[in-house]
Amino acid sequence: IKAIESPNKDDDTQWLTYWVVYGVFSIAEFFSDIFLSWFPFYYMIKCAFLLWCMAPSPSNGAEFLYHRIIRPFFLKHEAQLDSVVKDLKDKA
Repeated sequence: IKAIESPNKDDDTQWLTYWVVYGVFSIAEFFSDIFLSWFPFYYMIKCAFLLWCMAPSPSNGAEFLYHRIIRPFFLKHEAQLDSVVKDLKDKA
């Protein structure tokens, strides 16, 4: 997330955004997969969702989800997340 928010835009922001959204999706899916797999066509919907997230179009799903959900959450809790990461790094 910090690479996306950096002022230097030489990096490939679209793919960084996609991987952030994919990571959040994977964590959420890890805990809910046992329930979601019972829904009909779950894997087809998951595939369509991931294709929507990586589509190089103006209605890119990763950009939409990042700017509407992930970025506001991250900016609100940035200091807390940084302190948790620092504590984990110190313990390691």
